Amino acid sequence: MKTAQGETAGLVAPANASYRWRYAAAFAAVFMLLAFVAGFVLYQQRNEAAARERLNWALDVQRAALEMENASTLMEVYQRGFLLTGSPTAVEQRDAVYRRGLQQSDILSRLLADTPALRPDAQALVAAFRRRHAVMRQVTAAAERDGLASARAAFSLRGDRSVGPVLASIEAVRREQRRLGADATRRAEIAARQSNLVALYGTLLGLGTLAVAAWLLLRQVARNEDLHHRLLLAHEEEKARSAELARSNRELEAFSYTISHDLRAPLRHIGGYARMLQEDAGDQLDAEMRRYLDTIGDSSRRMGMLIDDLLAYSRLGRKSLERVEVDMEDLTRRMVEELPDARDKIVVSGLPPVHADPVLLRQAWFNLLSNALKYSAPRGDAARVEIEGTRANGRARYVIRDNGVGFDMRYADKLFGVFQRLHSQDEFEGTGVGLAIVQQIVERHGGRVWAEAAPGAGATFYMELPAGEIP
Repeated sequence: MKTAQGETAGLVAPANASYRWRYAAAFAAVFMLLAFVAGFVLYQQRNEAAARERLNWALDVQRAALEMENASTLMEVYQRGFLLTGSPTAVEQRDAVYRRGLQQSDILSRLLADTPALRPDAQALVAAFRRRHAVMRQVTAAAERDGLASARAAFSLRGDRSVGPVLASIEAVRREQRRLGADATRRAEIAARQSNLVALYGTLLGLGTLAVAAWLLLRQVARNEDLHHRLLLAHEEEKARSAELARSNRELEAFSYTISHDLRAPLRHIGGYARMLQEDAGDQLDAEMRRYLDTIGDSSRRMGMLIDDLLAYSRLGRKSLERVEVDMEDLTRRMVEELPDARDKIVVSGLPPVHADPVLLRQAWFNLLSNALKYSAPRGDAARVEIEGTRANGRARYVIRDNGVGFDMRYADKLFGVFQRLHSQDEFEGTGVGLAIVQQIVERHGGRVWAEAAPGAGATFYMELPAGEIP
């Protein structure tokens, strides 16, 4: 029967294991979700940063193109001022603006070095800008040589020598730059929007999962409190049962004392007086009276044997195990030497050692061998008992095989019960406690014992014990 504490422990272990897995799954899900959100946000931030970097690049390209456009326009203004006034200052200002334009062209070339789509337009812009300045210088040289009127006639705003190619090239660069800038802006906006959405919904989902985990945790806390209360009740019940068991043990000790002292004396008196009566009044007794006295003596003797067996059985439950390395073959051979008329009938071979209590094992072997000899006695000199053993998987098995009268396997479940006998007292003496003692000893060692037999074909007893610390 299970105790309340055992039942509570049986409930606690599966419940705790189940909730541990739930907590682990919940927190693992939250961790993976937050890791995904963090990773995705980082990835999108990198994309956004790349898009913004691209946008800044486009703005730098636009700025450089605008500076070149301004430089080209100012060059035209200063060139026209020179043609109108002939002032050398206008020429100096025109050339200074040209140099600034060349600096912007270098910046533009560097910015577009990795952009094949814009590189041809940038190269065309720089070439047109240089050509326009070359034309202006030719006009200035012509003015110095032939006069302003001749230079004005040579200066034209149309064809290859006009400002049109420069403006067209600038417009092509700016148009492509605007397209790239718009694309970079769109990418940056998409990355930012996706990052915000993933961060928002991921955080909400993570908080929801944490809320579920917290709810489960609160449920488990309440469950643990209930189980704790139940464990306290079970502990109190166990303490009460322990006290009851201690009281029962004390009563059993008193009962054993009563049996060993109070019952033995009357039995000795009964047996002694029956024997004395038979010896002193033997001539005066008829056969029927002597039979009565024999029956009284036999009964008192069997009663004494029964008391001895009961005391031995009760002591086994209270004796602590003292495990040592036991040479089972040596122990068995010494038992054979001590049993009367057993030396020529028992064959012992190959018994593996065990780690056990030698005193209890000695009692078990005595009962098994006595049982085998008793039930094989009808064979006379042909009686044989064979003992052998094997060891496998950390367990030692011993086999006791006799060629005695055997028994019917239909009653095998009664074989190891207290006071259970498969043969009558008239056939074989005994109290029915010996095999029960063997079973108790073997089970206390963590082993098992069983038997196989057939009527008239002998019996085989198996005793299996943990090998323990024996290597």
